[in-house]
Amino acid sequence: MTEPSDWDDDDWQPVDGVTLPGLPPPAQPPPLGERCPRCATVVPAGIPRCPGCLAPSGAGSRPERLAGGVLRLVFRAGGGHLDVPRGGELRLGRSGDWAPEASALLADEETVSARHATVVHTAEGAAWVTEVERGATNGTRVNDRVLVPGRAVRLRNGDRIELGPRAGFEVRGVEEEPAD
Repeated sequence: MTEPSDWDDDDWQPVDGVTLPGLPPPAQPPPLGERCPRCATVVPAGIPRCPGCLAPSGAGSRPERLAGGVLRLVFRAGGGHLDVPRGGELRLGRSGDWAPEASALLADEETVSARHATVVHTAEGAAWVTEVERGATNGTRVNDRVLVPGRAVRLRNGDRIELGPRAGFEVRGVEEEPAD
């Protein structure tokens, strides 16, 4: 047998999963967070929304219902939002004349066109987005899918809309889910 003075720190081997009789097992560290099921970003514990896709933490598949059947567009920058009532239409762009409700939120977004897109919320609760033909210089995407100008795309709860490369929002409150 070797003497303790001959022992080298490199001789030690780590051992996991060993418990000693009469002692409780070692405490597991609390989880750092959970992985977002939509985009796989790790969401730290206590954070209400995924920083990658803005999905609510721990959210199931049940759609969020807003009072009065309102469709809400929640913008990433500044945390602002715009509401579209049932049967309403909202124009998205930097032009105060063409998009009076949205222009205040989008005024500093240089990559958003003056006349970029429209969002329609039907009386039945469905929602659609359309990129303006010959209007959106930097394009529009729904969940990373590029839109064809002039062609409406149906929206679902949690969809991420990008107006150009920097401005974007999440859709909440769609009551009439599309049939697959």
